[in-house]
Amino acid sequence: MHEFLERGILILEIVGAAIILVAGVKTFIALVTKTDNCKLIMAEGIATALSFLLGSEVLKTIIAPDWMDLGMTAAILAMRAAMSVLIHWETHHESKPEQGTPE
Repeated sequence: MHEFLERGILILEIVGAAIILVAGVKTFIALVTKTDNCKLIMAEGIATALSFLLGSEVLKTIIAPDWMDLGMTAAILAMRAAMSVLIHWETHHESKPEQGTPE
């Protein structure tokens, strides 16, 4: 079981890293072609990647050997969850069209 979980953690982390790399390439292409939503492309990629990385952190809590490792994993999990919420909030507000103020 321990070996199975370690492989699952590795796969989730690789997928998360790959998503960030793909989002980076897409963002670079959008910058070169002067697309308007460059920031949104990168933010959505990071948000998706963070979901996979959060999954790997949850699996790490299952196999944490002692309280120190469990605390470290919990801190990383909290930080990634906070980043995910902030990025989701930013993409939500970035994707909304600007509305003028009523007169």
